Amino acid sequence: MATADTIKVLLIEDNADHSFLVKTNLNSKGKYHVEVAQSGEQGVKWIQENPSRFDIILLDYHLPDQTGLDILRRIQSISRFIPIVVITGLGSEAVAVEIMKSGAKDYVIKSGEYYKALHITIDQVMEKHKFEMLNIQLQQQLEERANKDFLTGVYNRHRFTELLEHEIVSAQRYKRPISIAMIDIDKFKEINDKFGHKMGDFALVSISDTLKAQLRSTDIIGRYGGDEFIVVMPETDYEQAKSTFDRIQAALDTFNKKGQFPTELSLSVGISSSAETYENLIETADLAMYQNKQAKKRGAA
Repeated sequence: MATADTIKVLLIEDNADHSFLVKTNLNSKGKYHVEVAQSGEQGVKWIQENPSRFDIILLDYHLPDQTGLDILRRIQSISRFIPIVVITGLGSEAVAVEIMKSGAKDYVIKSGEYYKALHITIDQVMEKHKFEMLNIQLQQQLEERANKDFLTGVYNRHRFTELLEHEIVSAQRYKRPISIAMIDIDKFKEINDKFGHKMGDFALVSISDTLKAQLRSTDIIGRYGGDEFIVVMPETDYEQAKSTFDRIQAALDTFNKKGQFPTELSLSVGISSSAETYENLIETADLAMYQNKQAKKRGAA
């Protein structure tokens, strides 16, 4: 039975004798749990059903339904994070190069009592894999810090601008609608002055969380300035964008009723859409936001 420390091995091998020898030898070590798929199709199906079911895959180079390299590529298309070791009876340099170039982490030549040393290869591959995953996580963290606003977790202005340019180019190319919303937290300076900067930070986080909860995964949120947010909404015309922000306002009303903040939070919002042009969308949204804020001050909104 597999435990948290057990290395879960999938052996894809059609030869029953080889399967028995590999499985018996690895299981006898006490740290491996081996499951055998007798065909490439069965192995691929198991991984499709649950990619985290296995920690490592031992893949026979010669299979009756497809070659091991075909199966390797299919597995990588499902999950590129499962290390694969190819077992081959062909000991040529050309085959070894082909295996490694295809993405395998190592290969073992199927000769003599090869199965008795498989655990060494597995341990070496798993150790290397552990460090590779740590490096990937570190890289992701560095990218997050470079691209995201530390406080709210939305994109910073620099990264948002890059993504916005891409979305506008794509919308123009395919003649799709796109909308932009500029958002300003009303009386934010007063919140900071009266309740302190910690409550100001809480206001920023509360607004960003509300936006994240109500917007689609395809919408892109950025922090544009101190108390300003900006949202780009692909495949969205003006009426759809306005409906979205009506829903956001309703969600903010619900938040205010909970009394989690010492004063009610409100937003001034300006929306621009590509109905007539894809040019100057930010400037148009910014002007609309300013007009909305001024109308509130006059009591007209």
